[in-house]
Amino acid sequence: MEPDWYEEILRHLDDEKEDGRKVRIYRVPNYLKEKSPEDFRPLELFVGFYTHSSLVLDQDPMHLDISKLAVAQKICLGQEPHPPPVTPEPEQSRRPTETQKWRDFVSHLEPNLELARSMYDRLTVNASGNAVVALDSLFIVAYLRYSYSWADTWGYDFASVFERSRFNASRFPVLHDLLMLENQVPLLLLDAVVKYICTSMTEATADLYNMLEWFVMEVYPFNHGEKLDVDPEKLKEYLRRFHKNSIDSFVNCDHLLHCAYLAICGPYNPIPRETSDSCGQILPCFRLRNVAPTDHLTPSRNRFRIPSATSLRRVGISVKVRDSSLTMNNIKFERHKHKYVLLVPKLIMNDGTVAVLRNLALYEQIEDNGVTPRGDMRTYLFLMSSLIDSVQDVRLLMNRGVIVNQLGSAETVCKQWNRICDGLYIPSTTPSYWSHIQDRINELEKSKSNRWFAEVEERNFSSFVLFGSFLVFTIIFFSTLIQAIFSVLSYASMP
Repeated sequence: MEPDWYEEILRHLDDEKEDGRKVRIYRVPNYLKEKSPEDFRPLELFVGFYTHSSLVLDQDPMHLDISKLAVAQKICLGQEPHPPPVTPEPEQSRRPTETQKWRDFVSHLEPNLELARSMYDRLTVNASGNAVVALDSLFIVAYLRYSYSWADTWGYDFASVFERSRFNASRFPVLHDLLMLENQVPLLLLDAVVKYICTSMTEATADLYNMLEWFVMEVYPFNHGEKLDVDPEKLKEYLRRFHKNSIDSFVNCDHLLHCAYLAICGPYNPIPRETSDSCGQILPCFRLRNVAPTDHLTPSRNRFRIPSATSLRRVGISVKVRDSSLTMNNIKFERHKHKYVLLVPKLIMNDGTVAVLRNLALYEQIEDNGVTPRGDMRTYLFLMSSLIDSVQDVRLLMNRGVIVNQLGSAETVCKQWNRICDGLYIPSTTPSYWSHIQDRINELEKSKSNRWFAEVEERNFSSFVLFGSFLVFTIIFFSTLIQAIFSVLSYASMP
């Protein structure tokens, strides 16, 4: 018997009480889950109401839920004596676990847990899952605090948890998992945990900022020096300038993914942005590479693309690293003497880079609702995926230092970038640099003289040997020419 859809809809209308404007932790659309589920699935650490409704203890002895319980036990044991005892305490004299402290902790978080539930979309987990998410919040705070300042963990022995073999077996994917779209815990919960266990209430906000700053610096995909891991103080100074005491402070964010987005894409500042008339159309990289030739793309899609790195080189445009660039908004197109240069930040490609960038881009796409429109991440991904069309493009960008390849082969990097824009749509606004880059590239592509100079330079200056040969040939040619001129002049001056 078929259901009565009229009555079914009425029943759902009566039950529909959720205010969607409060939702800040989003679900991955089904078409993306089916196409590339591995990009949005946590590897080891499951937190939040979407992905972690119950503890996993028996199936996997190395599961991170064991470490979460160990952190909770440290809270129940209370703060360590100061100074700590030199010799280990005997088994019979160890402090007992006070389970009432855990009940008090969850009760303290209860109002915040109810607010946190409203930030998720259509939860099926009942209030009994609150304690599990409270445990998640405590674990994240303990992990961030120990990672940022292992010598000062507010008097709690977190070191014995994060130095144990069970945690070390799964610690590498933790940062990756904390940036998955559905694997988020509201920052208001983390703030409540910090204020509960921090030794000084006046320092709680500063401690929270410092932990968030450490987190975004660890997941930051761009390198801001000539060598890897050089000058972290420069990045720290930038972050504190825009994200410590301003309206875009990390402590005012919704969750860790939001913090990372602001750090990587830049704050919500009044930099001029341009409205895109192609908003909502699928990016050209999505399902079109092997389906139809470029000529079949709509005009708007043709406008939202640039040539590859090797194609740009043929028209005299080189892609280089801008060392001073701390965010993707500092991408520029400049003329250096007689050459044209596209300056981009140096990107470090490792096993988790694509997944992190896709989660950031999807978060931006869902947030792009016309109220606070942004398209920085998607524009950057499309720019880079346009530059990388083949393995030769990857090798060229690696030689120029634009990409630091920690994946292994150039073929792997090429495959990753050829799919990175799958499921992403043209943003409603684009950064101010985008139209300038497109206009200048179009002008240079149409310039025959620029193409000729680029072709001569590529043929004759591609190596030192060829350059030397060209220089010797030029000297011989002009020497012969001058000698011939003087011979003619001397012959003409003879009586």
